[in-house]
Amino acid sequence: MIWQRARANTDTTVKNSKKPLFFCLYSSETIVPLVHFLRFFNLLFSQFQILQTVFFCFLVFSTTVHGQDDTSRDKEDPYLDPDGVSAVLLPTKRVGSQRAYMFGISYGLNPIIILAPALSLSMYWNPIIIGMEISDSDPLGIWEKERLENFGTSRFREETQFLKWFYGENFYLMAARENRTIDLWNRTYNRISGKALFDMHFETTVNSLGAGLLRFSDIGFIAIDIIRYNIQQKQSVKVVEYWETWSIMSGTREALDNNIQNRTDKWFDIINSPSGFIITFGIYF
Repeated sequence: MIWQRARANTDTTVKNSKKPLFFCLYSSETIVPLVHFLRFFNLLFSQFQILQTVFFCFLVFSTTVHGQDDTSRDKEDPYLDPDGVSAVLLPTKRVGSQRAYMFGISYGLNPIIILAPALSLSMYWNPIIIGMEISDSDPLGIWEKERLENFGTSRFREETQFLKWFYGENFYLMAARENRTIDLWNRTYNRISGKALFDMHFETTVNSLGAGLLRFSDIGFIAIDIIRYNIQQKQSVKVVEYWETWSIMSGTREALDNNIQNRTDKWFDIINSPSGFIITFGIYF
């Protein structure tokens, strides 16, 4: 009986020990193929990456070689026109014809033009431009309110004759003769010692030399007078007195004469100022 009981325990132990052994063998049989499959898959994937990298390098190398081949590009590309590109970037002519009539408007740093843009009429005759500018604050003024507040009843005019000679493609040298006129009405000098009412008319002729740039387009042009430096000038002033009480009330008009002289010097400094950065744009035909 004791033997049977010990045998039964031995059988039970052997059966129980077979279960983990069975599962262990089963699991090892399944893991080994799985491990070999993963290694095989990784090997295939790495080979695919190598092929892909080689193919990409081949494409880059081929594109670089063809991109550096200038002769093949010029022959095979039908849309590339070296002559057309050169004609646009480096034009051989300023304008299609040797002669052209030009009409434009000028504005810039000038004692007259800054208050009234100038009308510019000129003729291009390769390689020179001959023309004139006309400015008048009455019909062409753009700062009417500011002019009345600062200068009172006044009028600013200018007539300019100029000659431009091209030195190169777009750069030109110029000579100009400007007649500038300023009319000031109803000037007063009122003090306790006396009063006065008068007009002042300034006129000056300025000869100047300068330089600038001009560029033609299909139908228009733009020019910039960089500087007009005055080299000679002729000036005059006319004072028209309506009445004055200085000589009667104070017995002398020295203070009035000094005031007129100070105003004259100030306005001559303004009217004889050099010009610069005058931009002219317009059309030609």
